[in-house]
Amino acid sequence: MTRFAILIAALLNASFFAFQTSATEREFTVVVQDYETFPPYSSYKNGRYSGFNRELLDLFAASEGYEFNYLALPVKRLFFEFVNGTGDLKYPDNPQWQQAIKKGTAIVYSEPVVEYIDGIMVKPGNKGKPVDDVKKIGIVAGWTPWPYLGRKNDGSVEFLENSSYDGLLKQTMFGRNDGAYSNIAASQYFLKNVLLKPEALVFDDTLPHVRSSRRLSSINHPELVEQFNAFLVEHASEVQALKDQYSVEDGI
Repeated sequence: MTRFAILIAALLNASFFAFQTSATEREFTVVVQDYETFPPYSSYKNGRYSGFNRELLDLFAASEGYEFNYLALPVKRLFFEFVNGTGDLKYPDNPQWQQAIKKGTAIVYSEPVVEYIDGIMVKPGNKGKPVDDVKKIGIVAGWTPWPYLGRKNDGSVEFLENSSYDGLLKQTMFGRNDGAYSNIAASQYFLKNVLLKPEALVFDDTLPHVRSSRRLSSINHPELVEQFNAFLVEHASEVQALKDQYSVEDGI
């Protein structure tokens, strides 16, 4: 082979390698929750992730020419995986979630995407009762009812885990706990569209609750979070249309 041919081959190999690298840098993995049904936010069935979260992130990816792969993990596991280097992005996330696991890890969070309220759903006749009457709180496995941790630690409250959202709400409807600590928009969706009992439980806003936001986060790609923040502004009307379509801020 002549020197010229060797040079051309080397250049072609270098170009091919550069193309592969460039293509790889346009592809990212997003760590998400594996809830089979968690409307109005997401669904993970038969290996497919769908819903508001997916549509929002796909819209962002398309706007930047990226390709997102979704890695769905159980809530109890995904935070450990994320801080140990699994995935490039995580959605949803919040600086207050699983702080003990995240301690010492530099995580960059986006601006708020969706506002939410986590609080206690109770039978209508129990709304307004003193917090001291709440002895058993139902939660979805992996959730942390922050406003009630102190009461749990002093023995005033017991947390009862349930693996599914509809199961949690049913337990509350049947009186097996004093209230269900949950995402209010999700609870209202389940009551209306799944259990077909929209008035069986109500949000008791007189009890301690959390009002915050769901965000995008990253450890190794702060530039993606910065681009996502710009996307939220530049595509505000499209993002709002998705919010309205999925009713992700109902009850807020």
